[in-house]
Amino acid sequence: MNGDTIMRAMNELCVSYAKSQVAHAMAEHAADPDERARHVQAVKYWDAAVSRQHRALAEMLDDAFTAEAEVESFLPVQPLPTGDVVVRARDERTRPVVVRLTCQQALAVGAHLTAYAAIGLDRSSGKVAEVLPKVDAAPPFISPRFVAAQITASPDAAPAVPSPTMQPGTTAATGPVAR
Repeated sequence: MNGDTIMRAMNELCVSYAKSQVAHAMAEHAADPDERARHVQAVKYWDAAVSRQHRALAEMLDDAFTAEAEVESFLPVQPLPTGDVVVRARDERTRPVVVRLTCQQALAVGAHLTAYAAIGLDRSSGKVAEVLPKVDAAPPFISPRFVAAQITASPDAAPAVPSPTMQPGTTAATGPVAR
């Protein structure tokens, strides 16, 4: 289903509705019973056409747009090289739904989602700390050379200062460490 098909159906519905309204006006202002009967038949025809076209358009729109979607399980949110952010989901008919946001919109949506999730948890007697994933302590970010030098250095040696030329098992002050 593409936009042109939907627009064509909308235009046909509008034309039929206009013809129905004209037929109603002509029936009301008919001069004699025969003319009135002819216009009443046109009213019935165009009213039925409007009802049929309205149902068809509603089905087209229902097929084209969805009310519910589930977030994709694999890479649901992706940053684009342009700075935009894409959120991917699937609707109840498993059709892909893609929402493209600018970085400002993505930040605003993220803030709103976080706030509404906290409100929802509060209303359901939940606690934010209970649903947040546990953050494990990250190891310190130290160069492996620096660690090796610290482990092998003698207690009396000068502290090791990492440098690009330092080899494992050496300190800045003493040079190679005897093993």
